[in-house]
Amino acid sequence: MPSATPPSPSPPPPLPQQSTPGPRATAFTTLYLSALDSTLKSTTYTSFSACFPTVSARAEAALRGMHAGMLERLRGFAVEDFERIMEERRVVERVNGLEDVITEARKRRAAGVDGGWADKRDRPHTLPPKPLMESHTLPLHRAQNGQLNARLQTVQSQNAMLGAEIRAQREEIEELLKKVEGGVGDVEMAGVRLGERVGGLSGEGRTASEVLSGWER
Repeated sequence: MPSATPPSPSPPPPLPQQSTPGPRATAFTTLYLSALDSTLKSTTYTSFSACFPTVSARAEAALRGMHAGMLERLRGFAVEDFERIMEERRVVERVNGLEDVITEARKRRAAGVDGGWADKRDRPHTLPPKPLMESHTLPLHRAQNGQLNARLQTVQSQNAMLGAEIRAQREEIEELLKKVEGGVGDVEMAGVRLGERVGGLSGEGRTASEVLSGWER
């Protein structure tokens, strides 16, 4: 009786190592070399020999060798510079990283199609622009709103403290004014009493003077 268990799927091909060019890095290098060879081939012997008509007429074989050697050296210099730039800029590593991202995206897409996304309207590429834009902008807006709310609370707290300090100073000023007004009243009262006292002393002085004048008579 044959087994009902379906055969396990074959494992995916291993991802390229960071130091080994992957498919895209290899294609990039191949494209560069193809463009380089095409450019060098455009420098034909005919156009090259036109610059040296005397040498071409007298020593064509030598000039052809010079032309071939020049193209070979130019290609060598270009390839060396290309490889140096590839190494300095870590092109292979970065392109392989892109390869990893694409492979992972394909896996996630396959998992979403096979194991989820029962409703096709829920798939990201089928959503209208507004929800997609909000999915990217809402987190930023929420973070900014949180910062603004924190700053607003800080300003409100500072304003409350300043208001309490101003009220305390106002109450202190009013208390000082009351004390000053009370002091002015006391001074005025003392002035009145002093005037009365001076008037009384003046009367007593006149009386005493009259008495003394009577005795002298």
